[in-house]
Amino acid sequence: MISLDDLTANNLGLINVIAYASYSDQELEEIRDSGELAQYAYYNEVPVGLVICKPLHPVNSKSPAGLLIDKLCVLPAYSGKYGLEDRLLEYVENVTRKRHLDKVYVATADPSQWQKFGFLHEDASQELYRSLNLVREGQQLLRKVLDN
Repeated sequence: MISLDDLTANNLGLINVIAYASYSDQELEEIRDSGELAQYAYYNEVPVGLVICKPLHPVNSKSPAGLLIDKLCVLPAYSGKYGLEDRLLEYVENVTRKRHLDKVYVATADPSQWQKFGFLHEDASQELYRSLNLVREGQQLLRKVLDN
């Protein structure tokens, strides 16, 4: 049984465990305050996954071009077995549509894991993205255009 739930002050520490990261207290507060843009995935009531997104605001634009997946991860023991990644991505797509947007972006060093979900290479050097510093060395920017 898969369910999704919000991040709260009581469960913020799980982010560092699930994401194998070390977010500062300030970063954790910002993630919590992002509301629907951050969710935990639970399998049989055990927190095992997480997604964190943010609006992608291009240069010289007041409205976002889409949502950027900052982090989507599932604990190794659960990854690829129960559809948790699918469920988290479906959630992101639904939030994107709810915000009247039609694109989801991700910067990744492993494009093949995203291409199976319909993501395609996007030229990060375009003026639209250039000053946003979305892509680190060894990464590619991918984009998925959603159907309405």
